[in-house]
Amino acid sequence: MYKNLILYRNELKNKVLPKYKILGIVTEIILSKELFQKNVDLKPFLENVFGVSYKDYVMRSRTMILARTNRLINESSEEKQSEYRKKLNIYIVEMIEKSSNSQNNKTEKNLFSGWVD
Repeated sequence: MYKNLILYRNELKNKVLPKYKILGIVTEIILSKELFQKNVDLKPFLENVFGVSYKDYVMRSRTMILARTNRLINESSEEKQSEYRKKLNIYIVEMIEKSSNSQNNKTEKNLFSGWVD
């Protein structure tokens, strides 16, 4: 998923980004069990990027979360879409940093365990 996040970040940096690419990136992120293991874990993402919170019955289903979020993006204005794109880019950069830090910690532990054995 780390490679995908880097691709998403690079796509979001483009000045002109078609709506379907934003929808695709959001779809991949929401449906990813690697990034969000439980549906409840999606709440901070939705609040930070889109400024929305859904009722409990919606949060029980990823497809419902996805449908509502994609509808929100699809019906929004160009200005609002660029705002979503900026916030999404910031969120993805944070996720890349977290995953790179965790990968560095894993390799450091492996190197250290080699010295102990």
